Amino acid sequence: MSLLAALKTWLKTQKLDAVLISSRQNKQPHLGISTASGYVLVTRQHAHILMDSRYYTDIAGRVQGYQLHLLDAAHSVASIINLLIKEEGLRNIGFEGDQVTWKTGNQLREILCADLHSITLDDLRKVKTADEIHKIKAACQIADQACEHIRQFIQPGMREREVAAELEWFMKQLGAEKPSFDTIVASGERGALPHGKASEKVIESGELVTLDFGAQHQGYCSDMTRTFLVSGKYSQPQQHPLFDIYQTVLQAQLAAIAAIRPGVPCHAIDHAARNVIDAAGHAHHFGHNTGHAIGIEVHENPRFSPTDTTLLEPGMLLTVEPGIYLPNEGGVRIEDVILVTETGCEVLYTMPKTLLFTGVE
Repeated sequence: MSLLAALKTWLKTQKLDAVLISSRQNKQPHLGISTASGYVLVTRQHAHILMDSRYYTDIAGRVQGYQLHLLDAAHSVASIINLLIKEEGLRNIGFEGDQVTWKTGNQLREILCADLHSITLDDLRKVKTADEIHKIKAACQIADQACEHIRQFIQPGMREREVAAELEWFMKQLGAEKPSFDTIVASGERGALPHGKASEKVIESGELVTLDFGAQHQGYCSDMTRTFLVSGKYSQPQQHPLFDIYQTVLQAQLAAIAAIRPGVPCHAIDHAARNVIDAAGHAHHFGHNTGHAIGIEVHENPRFSPTDTTLLEPGMLLTVEPGIYLPNEGGVRIEDVILVTETGCEVLYTMPKTLLFTGVE
C-alpha cells in the first residue's frame, strides 16, 4: 500500500476528513526532502503540498500525485487551507498536536475554518515500506564499512575527537549526507557514560573504547555500536579486566536478537537481554532500554523497553543495544540494527562482535 493510500485509509478509521502534517519527519516521505518549512495536507480525495519559493521548484521536480501551492505574501497558509476546506467540504482535520507548540496549536484553531483534532502519525511509521528498508540498509552498509575503517585507524595517543572526525569524514566519502547524531567515542573510564560524546581525552593503550555512530543516507538513519580494545598493552583480549563484562553484553545482545520474530511483544526482547545481564550480577549497571525503532529519525517507536507491549511485525526495524557501565572503570555496549522478517529477523551489519584490537588489519 502506498503512503497516500495508507493515510487515506487511516483518515477513515479516525473519522477525519483530512490531516495537516507539519513535522519534518512526517513530511519528508511526501516532499522527498527534509525541511521544517511548509505543510502537507492530505484529504480523503486529494493531497496538497504548501511550500514557499525556497523549496517549491525542487519539490515540484520530485513528487507526483500532489497539488502544489506556493506560499507567499498574497497566499498565506490560512488562506490556502481555508479555500481547500471550502472546496472539499472538510469539517474535521487532524493536526500533529505532539509535534507543535501549544501556541501554534491554538493559532491553527483560530485561523482554520474547521474543527481541529490532535493526532499522532507514529503508528503509520512503525512498519517500513520496501523503499524505506532499502534506504536504511544502505545507511547501515555505510556504517558497517566505516566501523572496520575506524577500528584500524585508532591508535594510542589519539584524541577521541580525532577519531570521531575521521569516522564522520569516512562515512561522507561513502555517501552519507551527515552523521545520524553526535558521534560517541568513549574510552577508558568514559566508557561508563552511555552517551559519552567524543571529547579531548587521549585514548591510551589497553583501554576499551566504545563507538556509537550512524550515517544518514537519502534521509534515513543507521545506528551502530562496537567496543574495541586499544592495542599496545595486552596480547590477548581475554587479558583485559573487563573481558567477562564484554562477553556478558555480547550474550545479552545475541539472546535479544534470537527472540525477535513477528508477534513477539517488544518488552519480551528487552527481558531477553536484561535477564542475561541480571544473572551476571549487573542489573544496576544497565539503565537504558535494549533498543528502539529507527528510520527517518534515529530514535522512533516502538522501543525494546520493559513496558512496551507493541507486537513486532515484518518490516519493522529496531536496534538491539544492551550495555554494562561500571563507574570509574569503563563500559561495554554492542548494537546492531535488526529487520523483522516474516519468519524471524535479519541483522543488517556484518562487522564481527568478538572483542577486537584496534589498529590491526
